[in-house]
Order: sequence, then C-alpha cells, then structure tokens
Amino acid sequence: MKEKIKGILAGLIYKIIVLLTLGQISPLLGAGIIIERDGKILLIDRSDGLGYTIPGGIVRHRETVEECVLREAREETGYTVKITGFVGVYSSLKRDPRFRAIALTYKGCIVEGAPRSSGEGAPCWRTPDEVLGHMAFDCEAMLKDYLSGQTHYI
Repeated sequence: MKEKIKGILAGLIYKIIVLLTLGQISPLLGAGIIIERDGKILLIDRSDGLGYTIPGGIVRHRETVEECVLREAREETGYTVKITGFVGVYSSLKRDPRFRAIALTYKGCIVEGAPRSSGEGAPCWRTPDEVLGHMAFDCEAMLKDYLSGQTHYI
C-alpha cells in the first residue's frame, strides 16, 4: 500500500509541475535491467498489485543512468548486477500511468548477492510465459524486445 501511495503522490506532484511550467518540463528518466538465468527472468512482483516489472526506477539528480540501474537492482532484489548490453529506449506517452517518463532498458547478469524483498515488492524468477499478460507499465514490450534480440529505438 505504501508504494501505491508513493506512486499516486509522485504522479500528482509531477502533474502540478507540468501545470506550473505550462508543459515545458522534460519527462522523468528511468532505467531498468533484464536478467535471465536458466530460461527465467528476474522480476519484481510489485507490492502495489500492478503486476510484474523488471528491476529499475527513476534516475536521481546526481547519478548516471547506469548507476541508477545498478542501485535499483540492488535495492529491489538484493543482487549486485553487471550491465552486459542494451535492450532499448521506451518513450511512449502512456508508458507509465503515474507520470510522463522515458525508460532506458539494459540487459545484465548477477555478480553476487541473495534475493530480498523491498518496498517495491518481492524479487522472483519467472519464465516469460508465466508473466506475459501480467506485467505493469511497458515491461512486457521490454521483455519481448529482449527475447527477440531486437534493440528498441522507436
């Protein structure tokens, strides 16, 4: 419930800023990472009930996109990860219902650590067939691009 309230508040604050700037504000920048092991994908079963997402989040003011990916993966899953490639840029106007955001998605692997839950939800390993149709935001498009080996730029 706490994460759902945070999402709603973030969306409201962003909409107020959009109004105050007459729409002249850049979208938020997010980043995520897809990690596959033994045919299963590391996902977050979200605590707000929206479904499954890849580990990731919003880039902070004083970090690079890559630093964000590594931090978010560690915070949300308990794993230290390494970036091994790039999946795509996702900028659909309605990709996140809470606010306008663009996401950069990477692929990676686990370096060390053990799974642990966070406020976002519980990390889990699922096959694509188990989660397709049950993913939040545009994570399904990201996963499909990853599985097809295509880099998404449109």
